[in-house]
Amino acid sequence: MSLRVTALVVFIIALAIRLVTLAYFLPKLKSDVDLDAYRSLARSLAQGRGFVAPGPGGEVLPQVDRTPVYPLFLAGLMKLGGDRLGLFLAAQCLVGALTCALTVLLAARWLTTRASALAGLLVALDPNSVVRCVDLRTETVFTLLVVAGAYALVWRSDKAWAWLLVGLIWSVATLCRPIAIGLWVVALFVVVLQRQGWLRFTVFVVGFVPLIVFWSARNHALTGRWFFSTAATYNLYVVRASGVQAERQEISQNEMQDRFAPRFLYVQCFKDRESFETGLRDCRRESREIFASAPGIAAKQFVLGWFKVLFGPGARSIENSLREPQQLGRIRPVAYAIGLAAMAVAAVIGACKLGRPAVLAPLLAVYFALLSGGGGGNSRFRTPITPMLATLAVAGYVERRKT
Repeated sequence: MSLRVTALVVFIIALAIRLVTLAYFLPKLKSDVDLDAYRSLARSLAQGRGFVAPGPGGEVLPQVDRTPVYPLFLAGLMKLGGDRLGLFLAAQCLVGALTCALTVLLAARWLTTRASALAGLLVALDPNSVVRCVDLRTETVFTLLVVAGAYALVWRSDKAWAWLLVGLIWSVATLCRPIAIGLWVVALFVVVLQRQGWLRFTVFVVGFVPLIVFWSARNHALTGRWFFSTAATYNLYVVRASGVQAERQEISQNEMQDRFAPRFLYVQCFKDRESFETGLRDCRRESREIFASAPGIAAKQFVLGWFKVLFGPGARSIENSLREPQQLGRIRPVAYAIGLAAMAVAAVIGACKLGRPAVLAPLLAVYFALLSGGGGGNSRFRTPITPMLATLAVAGYVERRKT
């Protein structure tokens, strides 16, 4: 089969698996799921009220923690078919299947068509990637943007316009999840390691920076501060500092996060400049004090979080969305974790075999793994890493494509 036909077949298989999964889970999901306020923000956008959502006291306030791409994605679907959970998740199944097809095309830059198909099928069959399509959060859309940018870069890295396009795609990815704001570092490493020339990196920056500056300017107009998102402060305080404090006090992290989260509310939802400045200062100060008081616990949790991102089976992936908790058997998560470990080992071998021409894939995997570590690390954050790991893992077992 030709490469395009192969990618289409993988897309159809991936879509079928995701739609069957959706049909199974949809009756079990809460119809009013609104994790991380993305649905509330989408409703406000669809109704023309701007990027606002209910704040801590129930009042509608501008959001300075979330970014606009995923709410805009949901708002567009609301305009087309109404505020329906099934519609949103069906669209995410389509997006997830497209990512599998793109993985085939990405892998084909270095592997044979048959090996590329295997890489795409690994993503298509990956339980975590499948379940994320029925999770009303950013990961599925974000992963498509990351892989699309990678595909454009590896196939057209000799063209200046491709670097401009990748910069634009990855800036949209950053407006989907702020963790991508450092992807310029990945692009820089590619330029240096592959000796691409500084003109191409400059063109990338021209594509990458404007949307980020635009959103930062919006936040500056509200708060008086130049910043892209307070998500980093949230991760530092509500996720990582609370994890350290939970271990020190020997209670669950969920319980500790419930104590920390209310203090962060006016850093997440902007009420006025005074409360924002006070909340930001207090969250950062308390985080520093907690980390300084227990550096060993903080370091240990970072490493454990990194392992959860790469090898966590995700047995409780969508627990917060279900009407009733659902327990998985013990064997499946253990077998899945072992499979992930084997894939990681094969991916290291594959990265060594492919070498410098394929340096983008391991760079992206390492970038997301490192930034997702810490007390709040979990399998959800593995989603954008999986296409890269799948490609490299297959490369570890097969001969590379003749170029």
